[in-house]
Amino acid sequence: MFGVFAIKKEERLLAFAMLFVFIVYSALLISGHFGVYTMGAKGGFYSLFTKNFRMSGYDNWSWITISGMRVHFETIRHPLFLTLLYPFYWLNHWLIEAVGVNFAVFFMALIILFSDFYAVVFSYRIFREVLDMKVKDANLLTLLLFSFGHILLPTMVPDHFAISLMLLLLTLYLVGKRQKEGRLLAVWENFLLVFFTAGMATSNVVKTFLAGLFTNGKHFFSWKNLIIGIALPLLLLLGIQQLQYQAIEIPQKEVTKKILKNKKEKDPKKLIAHQKARSQWLRSHTGMAASSEGIGKLMDVTTSRQKTLVENFFGEPIQLHQEYLLKDVSWDRPIFVNYSWIANYVIEGIIVLLFLGGMLVGWRYKFMRMLFLWFMCDFTLHVIMGFAINEVYIMTAGWAFIIPISIAYLLRGLSETPRQWLRVFLVALTGWLWIYNGGQIIYYLI
Repeated sequence: MFGVFAIKKEERLLAFAMLFVFIVYSALLISGHFGVYTMGAKGGFYSLFTKNFRMSGYDNWSWITISGMRVHFETIRHPLFLTLLYPFYWLNHWLIEAVGVNFAVFFMALIILFSDFYAVVFSYRIFREVLDMKVKDANLLTLLLFSFGHILLPTMVPDHFAISLMLLLLTLYLVGKRQKEGRLLAVWENFLLVFFTAGMATSNVVKTFLAGLFTNGKHFFSWKNLIIGIALPLLLLLGIQQLQYQAIEIPQKEVTKKILKNKKEKDPKKLIAHQKARSQWLRSHTGMAASSEGIGKLMDVTTSRQKTLVENFFGEPIQLHQEYLLKDVSWDRPIFVNYSWIANYVIEGIIVLLFLGGMLVGWRYKFMRMLFLWFMCDFTLHVIMGFAINEVYIMTAGWAFIIPISIAYLLRGLSETPRQWLRVFLVALTGWLWIYNGGQIIYYLI
């Protein structure tokens, strides 16, 4: 399994060319506030980063954690994220003391760039080795995937989405090869996939289960697999999360209480006014919850599903909106933004039709049916249940790779002449998306 990280000769040009692009974007992001981001301050990292980094709702909690071991993300949803960042915190802590420079942004960039690089490699392999596409088509469809607005953004922002994307594509590559060859996933392979994919984002666990079920069939339910391949990694993740919670998060909460108490005593009117303004903004940019307790408080029942599908589920993830470019719905963006050009809606409609057409053509394949259920996981969670529906586009990395895979099935199913025409259109579409999304991001960063 670990041999999958060896780079094959035919993958090198695409992978390293894309890595260069990702490095350029990361450099632009960091250079925008280089002096501020690298300040070796003893404290105040939260204010320092949150005031200067804002991109479409993506978080910079990793920078804050590596800088000063402050945890602002929910470890129960990302149990291995803190584990990944912890060694970098200690190294960065020593470097701040030694040279007075905060290297958090560089350490996180290395993690993201590693994930970007292998996400490209695994994406290419899915097209080339699982779907048997020609080299030129595998290259084209990989470039198409990374031209999507909210696939390109995670390749540079300091969030967990690029890591999760890499792990999901690795899962698809491994199970796709097994399904094609009629082989089963070993129990230890299932253990590793569950441990790492669910460890980075617990919402991935259902997708990993489906991957194992579609690949191993009834063997998935063997006692050995259920205990070692599923229960054991989940218990380990829970144990890791609880250890981190007790050792780091509980003491941090006590410190936070003291800080808030001091602020309230120092200037109570200012604190109350700020909290009131924030609460009012968030209420106006969040729909009504299903209930005030339990899972119901995470479910939005009033935000328009029709507008969500057009503007935020199939729209913004693929083509960034021109107005309120990369603004954050928690601070300065309306929930819904319309495109300035009708052409954006035309392109969106064509992509959705290609997506659905590819699903129909590829439906007889187990791999495509599995991907449909993966897609339905995200659709159900975000659109039907309404979890994070007001910024659903930042979840794109969890499902949008299904679009070019679906299009690959459509390409395979067409006769030569229609295939050639579709290929020409995809070249034009990919070029347009790279220029459109890439250009807007560069404009925002500079």
